[in-house]
Amino acid sequence: MNKTEEELRAWTLSQEPSALEHTLDEIWQQIRDTHLYAGQPRSAESERGVALAKVCFQIAAFSGNERLVVQSCRMLAYGLTANEQYEESLNYHERAIHGLDAEGDASQAARARLGYIAALFHTGRYQEALLVAAVAEDWFRKNNDEVGFARLCNNVANLYDRLNEHAQAFRYHLTHSEIVQKIGDQEGLAKSYLNLGNSLASMDQFEKADQMYENSENLSRQLGITELSAQASYNRAYLYYLRGRYSDAFRSFSRLRQHFERSGSRRHYALCDVDEAEMYIQLNLPKDAATLARRAAEQFKEIGLHYEEAKATAFLGVALFQMRGYTEALDAFQTAQNMFESEGNLYWRGLLDLYRAEVHLSLYRYWEAQTLAAQSKALFERTGFPSKTIVSLVLLGRIALAVNDISSAEAFAAEISAVTEKTDVPLLLFPCYLLCADIAERKQEWDRAEQFYEMAANDLDLHQARLHHDLLRVTFFKGKNQVYDALVCLALQKSDRNEAAASAYTWSERAKSRGLIDLLSHHLSAVQGRTEQSLLAKIERLREELNVLYARSKPELTPIRSQTKFESIALKEDELTRSLREVSIRDPEYTSLQQVSATTIETVQEWLPDHTTLVEYFIARDEVLVFVISRSSAEVHRHLCSPDRILDIQDRLGFHLDKFALGDDYLRSHSDQVFEGTKQHLKQLHENLFGPIAGLIRTTHITIVPHGCLHNLPFHAFNDGIRYVIDDFEVSYAPSASVLKYCLEKDDIKDAEPCVIGVSDEGTPFVEQEVQNLASMFPGCAVLLNDAATRSAFAEASRRASFLHIATHGLFRQDNPMFSGFKLADGWVTALDLFSMTCQTNLVTLSGCKSGISQVTGSDDLLGLMRGFLYSGARSLMLSLWNVDDRCTAELMSHFYDAWRSGTSKSKALNLAMKAIREEHPNPFYWAPFQLFGKG
Repeated sequence: MNKTEEELRAWTLSQEPSALEHTLDEIWQQIRDTHLYAGQPRSAESERGVALAKVCFQIAAFSGNERLVVQSCRMLAYGLTANEQYEESLNYHERAIHGLDAEGDASQAARARLGYIAALFHTGRYQEALLVAAVAEDWFRKNNDEVGFARLCNNVANLYDRLNEHAQAFRYHLTHSEIVQKIGDQEGLAKSYLNLGNSLASMDQFEKADQMYENSENLSRQLGITELSAQASYNRAYLYYLRGRYSDAFRSFSRLRQHFERSGSRRHYALCDVDEAEMYIQLNLPKDAATLARRAAEQFKEIGLHYEEAKATAFLGVALFQMRGYTEALDAFQTAQNMFESEGNLYWRGLLDLYRAEVHLSLYRYWEAQTLAAQSKALFERTGFPSKTIVSLVLLGRIALAVNDISSAEAFAAEISAVTEKTDVPLLLFPCYLLCADIAERKQEWDRAEQFYEMAANDLDLHQARLHHDLLRVTFFKGKNQVYDALVCLALQKSDRNEAAASAYTWSERAKSRGLIDLLSHHLSAVQGRTEQSLLAKIERLREELNVLYARSKPELTPIRSQTKFESIALKEDELTRSLREVSIRDPEYTSLQQVSATTIETVQEWLPDHTTLVEYFIARDEVLVFVISRSSAEVHRHLCSPDRILDIQDRLGFHLDKFALGDDYLRSHSDQVFEGTKQHLKQLHENLFGPIAGLIRTTHITIVPHGCLHNLPFHAFNDGIRYVIDDFEVSYAPSASVLKYCLEKDDIKDAEPCVIGVSDEGTPFVEQEVQNLASMFPGCAVLLNDAATRSAFAEASRRASFLHIATHGLFRQDNPMFSGFKLADGWVTALDLFSMTCQTNLVTLSGCKSGISQVTGSDDLLGLMRGFLYSGARSLMLSLWNVDDRCTAELMSHFYDAWRSGTSKSKALNLAMKAIREEHPNPFYWAPFQLFGKG
C-alpha cells in the first residue's frame, strides 16, 4: 500500500501469476474477515477495505490477467458499498458480474449480484435491483444454494420495504432468518434481527420491532460486530422519534453521534444531526435546529449524498424562517430547491415553492408570494397531491385577502371545496375553514364567520397531532390563536349579554386549554396518569401509532400512497377519542392535558368558594378583556386597553426593576427616583387592567387568571396612587379556571413533614442561611443541601411532604416552556420531569427561580413549570417574577411560613408577609416579586 504506482507495476510484473493470485486471495480474505456489509456506517475497517481493494485493482490491471481484474472488481465493489460510496461502486459491480458470466462461473456471478442489488438499493434504483434479484433467485433455487438464497432474501426484503410492500418484505426477512438459524450463521442472524425490526416497524408493530433491534444490538455486540450494533441502535433511536418518544430519541442520538464520530461514519453522524434538527423544529427550538441542519448539510455535501444534503438545507430554511431570518431562509430554500430539481424530486420542488411564498408573504411581497404559490398549486395538481394543492390554494387565498381582493379569495375557497369533493383522502381542513371564516368576516357575515371558526376549532381538536408533522409549523400555529380570538369577539357581539358572556368565556377557556396542550403535544409519554394502567397503555400505544402514521403519510417519504393507511389513521383517531372519553370519567385532569376541555361560567360558580372572586383576563385581537365571576354574578368588561399598551408599560417597569442590579451605591443615590418610577408604572397598570373592575368585587379574596403577557405582571402590587391591591384583597393566581378547580378539589396533605432544598453557589450566597432559618422554624423537616440535593433525593422527598421549599437557580425557557426548570446538585429538574413525578404537597416554593420581568416576550414562559408542579400533586406553587433581593426574600419567607403555620390561609399569609416587608422596604421590588398559584 505504501508503494508508488511505478514501484507497484514493477513488483507486479516481477511476480509469478500463481503468486499474484495467492496475494489477492489473502487480501480478499482479510477484507471479508472485517465483516463489512452494505448500508453499514463508514468505519476505519471499511476505509481500509477500500484502500486494499484499490491496490488489488491496480495489481490486477498491471498483470493483464482478466480473472484477477474481475476478482479485484468484486473486492472494490464490496468495499465501496460498505464505505457509503454506493454510486462509485456500481461500475465495479457491473464489471465483476459481466466478467464472471463470461468465465462461466454462474455460482460466483449469482453471489456478486447480491452486492449489486444492495448498491442499487442505496442509490434508489429499486426496479433495476428487482430485475437483478430475479436472475439471482432463479439460480439459487435451481441449485439449492441455501446460503446464497438466504442472503438474497435479505436484499429483496429491503427492496420491498422501501417500496412500502411491508408484508412481502416481512416474508422474505422471515425466510432469511429461518435459513441462517438452521445453518448456524450467527452473524447472519444478527443482521436478520435488524431487518426484521425494520419490517415490523413499517407494519406498526413497534414493541416487536424494538425487541428485534435489541436482539440485533446484543448479538452483534457479542460477536464483536460493532457497526452492526450501532446500526441497530440508530434504527431504534429513529423509531423512538417516529413514535413521539423524543426524550429517548435525543439520548440515543447523542450517544450514537459520539460513536459515529469515533468510527468515522460521516453519513450516520449527519443522519443523527438531521433527525434531531427535525425534532427541534417540531419542538419550536429553531436555533438548535439550525445549528444541526447546517452541520448535516455540510457533511452530506462532502460525502456526495445529494438528497440528504437538500433535505438538511430545507430544514435549515425552516429553522431560519421560524427565527424570522427571512433573507437567509429564502437563500436556504432556493439552494435546497435547486438540489431537489437536479434530483428530479417534484414533491419537494413544490413544497419549497410554498415555503418561499410564505416567506415573501411575511415580507409583504405579495406579487412574489402569489407567483410562487400559483407555481406550487400547478405542480401539486399535476402530480396528484390533493392535500398540498389545498395548502397552495389556502395560501393564495390569504395573499388575496392581504391585498383586500375578496372576490379572488372566494374563488380560491370555491376551488378548495371542489378538490375536497373529489378526494377520498382524509384532509386537515383547519386552514381552509380559517380562510372561509376570514372571508365571511370581511363581508360582515357574522353568523357564517362564527360557523367557520367553530369548524376550524373542532377540526383542530380532532386532528391536532397532524399539524406537528407539517415542516413549516408556523404557518398554522399563528392561525390557532386567531381562531379562538375571533370566536371570543364574535360571541361578545350577541344581543343577549348573558349568552354573550357565557359563550365568550367558554371559548377563552378552550384557548387556554389549547395552549397547554400545544406545550405538551410532543411530551405526552412523560405524563403520568392516575387511572387503570391498561387503559393508559392503550392510549399511549394509539398515540405512538398515530405519530408514526402521520409522519409516514408525508408524500416525500412515501413513494406509493395507500388509501388503507389513511383509513387506518381515521380509525385510530376515533379509537383514541373514545379511549380519552373513557379516561376523562376517572381522571379528568390527565385527559385535560391531551384533549381540549373547557369549563363554563355556571360550572365555575358551582365550585368557586364564597369568599373568592375569579378575575380572568383574555387577550383577543387588539384588546384586553376580563371576566369577573363570583358565586352570585358574572360580568365581562371589554376594551380595557390594547396588548401593546401593556407591553410598553411592562417594558418600562422592567427597566426600573433592572436598576436594582446596579449596586448599593447607585440605589442610595437614586432610590426615591426608582421608587417613584416603579409606582407610576404600577399605577398605569392599575388604571388599565384593574381599576375599571375593582368596584365590582365584593369578596376578600381574588384569584387572577392572566393570559399571554399578563402572566408576567404583579397584579397584587398595582396601586391607584394611594392603596395597593393587597391593601384591599388577598390575591392568588391560576393558569386557568379548570386548573384552579383541580387544585381546590385536592384535600390538604396532613401528617407529613416539610422538606427544604437548597443549592448554593457564588450567585446565590444566602441559600444556606435561608435553608437553615427554615429548618430551625420546622424541627424535624427534611433538609437537602448542596451535594445532598440530588435529583433522586428530591424525587423521593417530594412524593409526600407538608411543603417543599426550593432555593436554587431557575431557568425559564421562553422558546419552549417544557424545558424550564431548576438546578439541583447533579442536574436540572425540568417541567417535563414533573409531569411524570408524584409531588403530593400543600405548597411548592421556588425562592431562587427568577424569570425577569424585563425579559418577557409575551409568551406563557412560566406555564410549563407551573402546570408541571400542579399536575404532579402540588396544591399551590409560589415563585418570583423578577430577580429577588436575597435578604428581603429570607425575611418574607420567615413571615409567610410563620403566619401560615399559625392557621392562616396561604394567600392571607403571603399578604401579611408582603406588608411586613413593605414597612421597612417600600419599593415593590423588595416585597412584591412572589405570586401564589393554585389553592389560596
